[in-house]
Amino acid sequence: MQRTLRALATGGTAVALILTAAGCGSGTVGGTTDDRSGGAKAGNGSITVDTAQGEVSLDKPATRVVALEWTYTEELVALGVTPAGNADNKGYGTWITAEGADLPDKVTDVGDRNEPSLEKIRALRPDLIVIDNDRSKANLKQLQAIAPVLSFTYTTKPQLETMKKNFGELAKAVGKEDKAAEVTGRIDAKAADLKGRLDKAGKGGLKYALAQGFTANGAASIRMLTDDAIAPQVLNLAGLKNGWKGQSDAWGMTTVGVEGLTKVEKDATFLYVAAADDDPFTGDLAGNAVWKGLEFVKKDKALPLDPGTWLFGGPLSAMHLLDETGKALKV
Repeated sequence: MQRTLRALATGGTAVALILTAAGCGSGTVGGTTDDRSGGAKAGNGSITVDTAQGEVSLDKPATRVVALEWTYTEELVALGVTPAGNADNKGYGTWITAEGADLPDKVTDVGDRNEPSLEKIRALRPDLIVIDNDRSKANLKQLQAIAPVLSFTYTTKPQLETMKKNFGELAKAVGKEDKAAEVTGRIDAKAADLKGRLDKAGKGGLKYALAQGFTANGAASIRMLTDDAIAPQVLNLAGLKNGWKGQSDAWGMTTVGVEGLTKVEKDATFLYVAAADDDPFTGDLAGNAVWKGLEFVKKDKALPLDPGTWLFGGPLSAMHLLDETGKALKV
C-alpha cells in the first residue's frame, strides 16, 4: 500500500492525502569540470538549456546522466540514452510499462526519488543530473556540487505542451534534438490514428472520464483528471471529450470518494487505472450501493486500463495511454 501511495506522487508539489512531493525543475548554470562539479558560472556554453531555474550551459552533450524523476528517465530512454543512474528502478518498472520504456539492466539504482543516495550518484561520476525541482529542493546544492543540474516543472499549464518543451530541452542537453522531434511527432500521429478508428466505429467524440484509484486509510480514494492534466489533453487529441468538470488541484486532479463519482457526466465512459493489488473498483467498491448505481457501472462502461499506464509521464507514456484507450474502447 505504501508503495502504491509513493508511486502516485508524480513530479511536483504534494498532491493529496499522505502522498509525498514531486515536481518542477531546478538547474544551475555550470560547466562540466574534471571533478564533475557544477560551478556558479558556465563554461564556453556551446549548449544552453532552458530550465525552471534559468539557463544551464554545457560545453558538450552529456553522456553520463542520472535522473531522479521517472518522467525524465522515461524521456532519456525514449531518446535512446541509457541513464547511468535512476531513482527507484523497481518502482519505475512497476508503474511505467509503455512500449520502449523498459529500463536497461545496467542502470544503477540510486535510491528513493525523495531521498536518493548522494554517495551512489557521486560514484557514477555523472556529467548531468536531471531532477524534479520540488522533490529535490532539500538536496539541490549537494547535487549541484556533483554535476550540472537540469530541473523541470511538470505542472505548468498546459501540461502537454510543457512536457514536450521539457523533453526538447533535455534532448538538447544530450545531443538528441532530432530524435525528440521524431518521438514527439509520434504522439500526434498515434492520436490521429485513434481518432480515425473511433470515427470509423461510430465512437468519434466519445465522452469519457479518466480516473486513478487507490486505497487510503481503508477507504477508496479516486483521482479524477480534469482537462488541466496531461492525460486528458492527450486523449482530447483523439477527439475524445472529458466528462469530468470538477475543481482541479495543481496537477489537474480532483480527489473524491465514491460519492463524488455521481458528478461524472451521465453519458461518459469511465476509464481507470489501478494497481493490480489495490483496485478499489473491483475490490471494496464492487458491492457498494453508490458505485453500483452509477450510470457507467450499470451500462458496463467502467473500463480498466493497463495498471502500468503512467498518467504523469513523458511521450512514451502518452502513447501508451492512447493505445490502452483504443483497446478499452475496442477500436
